[in-house]
Amino acid sequence: MTSKQDREKLREQVATSCRIIGMRGVTRGSFGHVSARVPDTDLVLIKAKGPEEEALEFAEPKDIITINLAGEVLEAPDGLTAPNETAMHLAVFRARPEVGSVIHSHPDWVVVLTACDLPLVPMYGGYDPPGMRMAADGIPVYPNSATIVDDTLGAAFQNVMGAKDACLLRGHGLTTAGRGVEDCTSRTLTIYELARLNYLAYAIGRPHPIPDQDLAEYERRQRENPRGDRRSRTGESSFWRYNKKLLARQLGLG
Repeated sequence: MTSKQDREKLREQVATSCRIIGMRGVTRGSFGHVSARVPDTDLVLIKAKGPEEEALEFAEPKDIITINLAGEVLEAPDGLTAPNETAMHLAVFRARPEVGSVIHSHPDWVVVLTACDLPLVPMYGGYDPPGMRMAADGIPVYPNSATIVDDTLGAAFQNVMGAKDACLLRGHGLTTAGRGVEDCTSRTLTIYELARLNYLAYAIGRPHPIPDQDLAEYERRQRENPRGDRRSRTGESSFWRYNKKLLARQLGLG
């Protein structure tokens, strides 16, 4: 059973993820939400909505409320409740027990490219193999732009997303899934950058995917020398430490 201390640490992680994707421009204001499954429970921590909500870049642990997999709000300060698209998060958690975190955001590049039916092309790989692999494998596109506000729509969305760790929503945004909050946040930023560069390439021509032999070479290198999950003595990934330092610098703390 997860201890109260572990749950509060997870709540802080969710708030930190909100601040990171807000600071990096992945989504603006209060539009978007981060959630995390509390291990070994049916509880979910999620960024709240309501009259007292904060924009994502200013999120604090108090803005992260507790709900269950049925969507019932169990713990929330006055003026806060579950976001409108909670059903999207819960549909993923119910269908995929291995998923520990879900993030929904609205990157400009994704909204524009999906509205124009332009696919994300694996146009680079040397400095971002994860982005290359996701694009090469294909990222599904949910065809509707209306918000996913109930279980029926949530199930329809999950049916499109399937076992993938990312799904684009036409003219709407992006939803990612991961083992944990750090993993899910990293995947969100990876697709944000992939979409940004695709947008720029489409603006001046037609982006070409990297050659099949390059894809095969990257896969061979990954098999022979897997990078794994690089973590420091504190247990944090280098990605997480870097973005926390960016946050601290933005606040004048670093």
